[in-house]
Amino acid sequence: MMNHPAGFTAFRSGEMEIFSVTDGEVIYEARCFAPGIPRTLLGNSPRHFILPHNILVLRFNNRVVMFDAGNGHYTAPEAGQLQFYLHAAGITPESVTDIILTHAHPDHINGLVGVGEQLMFPEARIHLSQAEYDFWVSESPDFSRSKNIPAALLQMQQHIKGILRVLDNRLQLFHSTDALLEGIHPVAAPGHTPGHTLFAINTGEEQFIHMADTCHENELLFHHPEWGTIFDIDFEQAAQTRQATLQELANNGKLVFGYHLPAPGFGKVIQGGDGFAWKPQ
Repeated sequence: MMNHPAGFTAFRSGEMEIFSVTDGEVIYEARCFAPGIPRTLLGNSPRHFILPHNILVLRFNNRVVMFDAGNGHYTAPEAGQLQFYLHAAGITPESVTDIILTHAHPDHINGLVGVGEQLMFPEARIHLSQAEYDFWVSESPDFSRSKNIPAALLQMQQHIKGILRVLDNRLQLFHSTDALLEGIHPVAAPGHTPGHTLFAINTGEEQFIHMADTCHENELLFHHPEWGTIFDIDFEQAAQTRQATLQELANNGKLVFGYHLPAPGFGKVIQGGDGFAWKPQ
């Protein structure tokens, strides 16, 4: 991989150029992770977590395919830096042909829409799971299995619903059994959100996995997949999915990309004690 001080990493695999472009970092309160677990069990866990937001971009076959879109103008100055660093990597917003959303949480979709409901990637088709879309536009989404505050969840849902309304003409909804684009295949991973999706990406030389928000950081949830986050819409299902995903990735040894893992987000999942560990590449 070729590291750049300008907020992106680039390398080539087969016919595919691969970029990890930062949207910046955001401070999250420790209470967001391992809810309900006594703090004494968390060891030297920090009072705050500083989470990167890594945007994967693929350039191949006259396409520029971006996964997720970051925080946009909502969380500046900590994040919302994607547009700046895309330009640094030589990628213009107008050149992006496809944006594939792992799920519809605000830190993944806010960057699609600017001030005044401006489309920030005006030529892009936006791919989103049908299950994800149906949940967030529902008149009565079920938040009963989350450990977050109901009022906060409802407020977030209204925000997401508004973003999806603006994007309506650009959306292409898919099912987890669909092949999206050449070499890109969705893998359903529900729990974090109902349509949370991983992606298997075949470069022609190797396959790697975008594991989206399976783990938000590289310590607690790798060691204890069952501890979860307040962001999980179905806490127990998310824990089961996380455990199964980490086990499969540890077994197959494939290269992995994580949205919130230490930049540039590439590494491998390995067995570590009774749980798992993250090995950066």
